[in-house]
Amino acid sequence: MIENVVLKDKTNLVLIKSEASLSEDDKKILLSEKYKLTDEIIEYVSDKNERARTEFDEHNQSWLIVYNIQRDRSKNKTFKPTIPISFVIKDNKIFCFTIKYSEYIDDYILRADNHYSVDHDNRHWSMIFYVMDLVSSDFEDSINDFNIERNRIQKHLNSKKTTDEEILNLAKLEDAIIYLSTAISGNQFVVSQLYATSDNVNSHMGLTKITRELLNDSLIEINQVKEQASICSDIIGRTTNTYNNILNNQTNTSMRILTIYTILLSIPTIVSGFYGMNMFLPIADKKSSWIISLIITLVIMVVVLLDLRRRKIK
Repeated sequence: MIENVVLKDKTNLVLIKSEASLSEDDKKILLSEKYKLTDEIIEYVSDKNERARTEFDEHNQSWLIVYNIQRDRSKNKTFKPTIPISFVIKDNKIFCFTIKYSEYIDDYILRADNHYSVDHDNRHWSMIFYVMDLVSSDFEDSINDFNIERNRIQKHLNSKKTTDEEILNLAKLEDAIIYLSTAISGNQFVVSQLYATSDNVNSHMGLTKITRELLNDSLIEINQVKEQASICSDIIGRTTNTYNNILNNQTNTSMRILTIYTILLSIPTIVSGFYGMNMFLPIADKKSSWIISLIITLVIMVVVLLDLRRRKIK
């Protein structure tokens, strides 16, 4: 579905909303004389796994920005927490391509429209940078949520309440932070590339000093979020390793105890086995032979226990 919204400065905001991918009818409309997008742009925005990138089509005089965001949690039934969205800036239009998991970005653009005055310099780009900052803020909130969950799991770890459920939660947390870190790194590359491009005197962006400062603020913000994600990922990884070490120690302790019991329980079998043979054995014909065999068994078991203790196997 294609929806046209007129912003405060009379700029056309074209919202392309899809269920999962761009429909053939929408593709035809976007390629028509009304919008004049290229096949290459349509191919990029249709790719659900497109990496974060920015590109300028000099022939078509259009900018493509692919940016990673988080899926709408209320609609997200899959595990992958991030998804790419696409912006296209062409002529006096801003195109925003979203699916059902990313439609909330449309609200971010409208918030950006309300944030800047009509006569604000480079209003198109300023709105894009504003949306980027909101997305970075969302990532930061998720990282804080991950830290809270990780602290909760660590409390269980410190109280020695290691359960399968907590191990699975930690594994999911580790996978999620990897997805987020990868998405944030891609976004950082896009913002860095835009900033480097804006520094070129021959740049097609044409940013004023004030707008370039906004871009610099966005770059600082995404760098901070990337560092937070890296620290969070490192701590979660260390927590996972600690869990693995604890589980390995618990397994070793269980095997050690089972080995000791096996050795001790084999001694009565060996002693009684000798006296169960159909052959002459010392004191076998005595009335107290049963008691003597028990004493022999206990003595051997004590000797074995002392030897295991001496070898620090306990």
